[in-house]
Amino acid sequence: MGILPNDEQILNISRLELIEDGLLGKDFDFQIISSPGCGESFEGVAVAAQMYHVEQVRAFIGPYCNAELDAVAKMGSFWNIPVISYMATTTTLSDRTIYKTLARISSKNTNSIAKAVVKLLEHYSWKRIAVVTNTGAVAYERVQSFEDEFRKSGISVASKVMFDEGWNSTNIIKSGLLNDIENNARIVICIFSATRELTREFMQAVFTQNMNTAEYAFILPWLQAGPKDTSPWIGVSGETLKQVKDFYANSIIVDDVNGFDNTIVDNFIKRVEKYGITKENIDVTSIFSYIHLYDSLKLYALAAVNAYQKSGNNISVITNGRTVWNNMRRLTFEGIGNSTGSAGMVIMDDLADRAPQFAAFFISPDREKVMKMVNMESVPIQNCNSSIEKNGCFDLKLTDIMTGFWPSANGNMPLDEPLCGFKGQKCSYMVEIAIGSTILGFIIFQSRALDKMPWRVFHEDLRMIDDEQARSLISLGSANTKLSNMSTGAKKHVIIGVNTHATYHRYPQKRSIKFIKSDLILLTQMKQAIHDNINPFLGIAFNEKEEMLVLWKFCSRGTVQDLIYNKNMTIDEKFHAAFVRDITLGLEYLHLSQIGYHGSLSPWACAIDRNWSVRLTDYGISNALERWEKEGAISIEIAQTDDDKSQAAQRTSALYYAPEFLKNREQNKRRGMDQSWVAQSKSRRQAADIYAFGMVMYEILFRSLPFPEGTDINGVAQTALDTGKLFRPQIQDSNKVHPDIYALLTDCWSENPEIRPSIRRYANNLEKLVKERTSMLEEANLKAERLLNQLLPKYVANELKLGRPVAPRLFSSATVLFSDIVGFTKLCSTSTPLEVVNMLNGIYTGFDERIQKHGAYKVETIGDAYMVVSGIPEENGTNHVKCIGNISLEMRLFLFDYEVPHRKRERIKCRWGFHTGPVAAGVVGLTAPRYCLFGDTVDLKLRNKT
Repeated sequence: MGILPNDEQILNISRLELIEDGLLGKDFDFQIISSPGCGESFEGVAVAAQMYHVEQVRAFIGPYCNAELDAVAKMGSFWNIPVISYMATTTTLSDRTIYKTLARISSKNTNSIAKAVVKLLEHYSWKRIAVVTNTGAVAYERVQSFEDEFRKSGISVASKVMFDEGWNSTNIIKSGLLNDIENNARIVICIFSATRELTREFMQAVFTQNMNTAEYAFILPWLQAGPKDTSPWIGVSGETLKQVKDFYANSIIVDDVNGFDNTIVDNFIKRVEKYGITKENIDVTSIFSYIHLYDSLKLYALAAVNAYQKSGNNISVITNGRTVWNNMRRLTFEGIGNSTGSAGMVIMDDLADRAPQFAAFFISPDREKVMKMVNMESVPIQNCNSSIEKNGCFDLKLTDIMTGFWPSANGNMPLDEPLCGFKGQKCSYMVEIAIGSTILGFIIFQSRALDKMPWRVFHEDLRMIDDEQARSLISLGSANTKLSNMSTGAKKHVIIGVNTHATYHRYPQKRSIKFIKSDLILLTQMKQAIHDNINPFLGIAFNEKEEMLVLWKFCSRGTVQDLIYNKNMTIDEKFHAAFVRDITLGLEYLHLSQIGYHGSLSPWACAIDRNWSVRLTDYGISNALERWEKEGAISIEIAQTDDDKSQAAQRTSALYYAPEFLKNREQNKRRGMDQSWVAQSKSRRQAADIYAFGMVMYEILFRSLPFPEGTDINGVAQTALDTGKLFRPQIQDSNKVHPDIYALLTDCWSENPEIRPSIRRYANNLEKLVKERTSMLEEANLKAERLLNQLLPKYVANELKLGRPVAPRLFSSATVLFSDIVGFTKLCSTSTPLEVVNMLNGIYTGFDERIQKHGAYKVETIGDAYMVVSGIPEENGTNHVKCIGNISLEMRLFLFDYEVPHRKRERIKCRWGFHTGPVAAGVVGLTAPRYCLFGDTVDLKLRNKT
């Protein structure tokens, strides 16, 4: 019995799956009859009577609403048939002396959610509260249940305000009710009859009255009175209403543990789509009502089967309401959402009510995310008797408690009473004077300090320019440097003073920024930082407009991010090495300087200047920005609507956070660590820099992130922000990576910061590697030079290496030697080609050694012909004749002892002849240049040889 569209189809799906599981169909089955309820004149009660007396119905699921379920459950108790409630929440339904056959499978009811709120209050030591409610019987009943729990726990209701059920936010403000809350409490419990609509009006009034600050905590127990009471900012089509969501900043919603988890919803929709039901066929704002409806039939089926089997297969027992109810007690089974984890398990308590699984959700100040701040799990109470204790023998235990997330200066939750009382009555006059004097002194000190800030920039000195103006400015400065189209649209340009071209990050400023001493020191150190691989920090513009600008010098070639993902750019190994070297040197400077660390290293924090040098930017200031944001002075950076690259950078920034750093983000404080843990030691931040350096280096080398192809990068980054768990980076193709680089990347990505190499150690390794590579290069150059000197005369080779042309030259006197082997043709005919080659190599090696001693030059060898010249290209007067003569004699002596390798004891005979006269010489050819001789002296000798 209900009012949900297509509720009968959901029950049929549950029945079909129970048949598939073998629970139904073998011994008995159910027939499902659906009729509307919860209309006017208690039509559901009349329908229930007709179903029982006329249609012989022997079990009810529903009705949906409290009033009709109250009547149907009483009739069910009288008729002794089981009744299962899948949504009704009223407190009175927990009395099993009246509702003897009623089971409640809804994940929340007024009793249980009141206990959850009290557990939350006790955890934060909130003993003084205010209660806000509206007129009407439903709200009155709910408040009574909450107040009963408050009394049991010793919680004082200092103020109880009530407004008419038909009021809007304007009426609430005009009534002055908010002033009563302000004067009496800081912890406010909101208990309304129509949770969605009335909560929205009240929170809008709080928002308008500027009371949604970190000093207050508004706790909203989310009790559904109807199918539309879902998340207040969800529209009728499932869309998010951002303007409405803004009203709920800094509020706490106590709801079912799956209240804001779409995975269980998606799982349910996929499940029913197999049976032809789509989102269009159901009310998406009531998705949990459908889930409870599905689980209701499974609960009844399991209890009926248990009762049937225990009775010895007596079929009549399944219509015995009290027997079936007893089999529902302490029953545990998998609900439709169980694939998402324990939240989908259905655990029934000792009163056949579902043991609750609650959570408290925090609406963050940026209104973008709903964060789970604490889980409340049901745990059984030992040695408990439900008939005596009048409860289900389950208690709530708080787990996974976040800390440091509240938007106060220190991240702590607000007090239930201000330190000086609500009217300052608890603080003495002298204390106020002392505090006032301290504040005044601090203001004076800060004003003087601000006047001395070398890094302060005034808005009146700034002139905003667009990309076209930036291009014009750069082209005027240099004809050879152009604004890279990689950086177009990814930079916000501004001129400081007359001609200082800068880029900036813009942060909306809500209130004046308060600088502490460490801020002043850090910003001054950043302003003074000078290094070839550090981008100059130009200053901050603040406290003048509703924005803060952080300004850096403009680099015309964009960032490393722009370059490595531009497929039109070719990046060779020289670029890889240069970029990695520049980043290493920049990080080394920061780590050895007073700044101490970078803090937000990523490819878009590596700017490229006009000379293609990498300069690190956005360094040092990350801690200060995070603290100012936490204090409410600024909001997160605004990316331009048409700036896809900046928006993508914001979405994926978490990929470069070290694992230990992620655990301390606002989205994951479950281990009780505050952000100050990270700031305690520069060495921790330096280790985080090394992790990011490993990511950046991988991107430079492979032009991709270290994740498998097809990975949803945005999804990985979002998961890291939400849960603090990062998909581990991996080298995708280790065969392409040098073993040393592989080991270095693995060390950089280690989850243990102690294992990561320091930048100094890496820089030393890099220097050592450069020396080794330089030595290898020098050795290779020497080998190449020796080979070149063997192919060409030394003087000619030097000229060619210097890129100078070698002009042909006529030498007046030189001596040319020719030699050949006697009987070479016959010897070749009786030898194999390899034997001939080995023989000639042995002979000519011996000849080469002789001519080197005398400074002659071997011109060429063709077969058995060997040609040598002296006096070219280095002239030696008339010594060339003597030189050639000595060479001939030494060649002869060498052959006396030389044996043919493949013919032992056989000697080689050779002929020598030389001629003296003028010779022309020059380099011939480009691909394989040869130094050749020409003239009558050479020709005559050739003819004589012939």
